Amino acid sequence: DKNRLGTPLKAYGRDHGGNREGRRNFIEHTQYTDQEDGTNRTRVRYNLEGKFGMAFVFAEVSSDMPSGEFVYILVQDKRNGHVITVVDNRSAIAASRMAGGSKEGMDAFSKLLGGGKS
Repeated sequence: DKNRLGTPLKAYGRDHGGNREGRRNFIEHTQYTDQEDGTNRTRVRYNLEGKFGMAFVFAEVSSDMPSGEFVYILVQDKRNGHVITVVDNRSAIAASRMAGGSKEGMDAFSKLLGGGKS
C-alpha cells in the first residue's frame, strides 16, 4: 500500500554481500510441490521500503496458473505486523479443486458462495 509506506517505493532482497554495500539483491525463495493438487509452487519474500516505512512482501505462484497470476500477494508492515492482502486466490484454487476443475462444478460453487445469480 503505497499510501501507507509512502512514495517512491523501493523493493529489494536480503543483504548477502558480507562487508560490501549494495548487495541486497538476493530474493528469498522456496520451490515445492503442493500436496493438495500436485502443482509446482514458488514462494518469494522481499523487502519494500517507502518514505514512511518498510514492509515484507510474500508472494506465491503456481505452475497451474497463467503467467502474471498469483496464488497470493501479502504485504506485512514491519512496524506493527499488520498484513495487507493484495491478491488471495487460495480459496478459489481450493474451490476449483473440489469442483474437479469442471465448469459446471465451478458454476455451482460460484452460486453457492454468492458469486452467481440463480
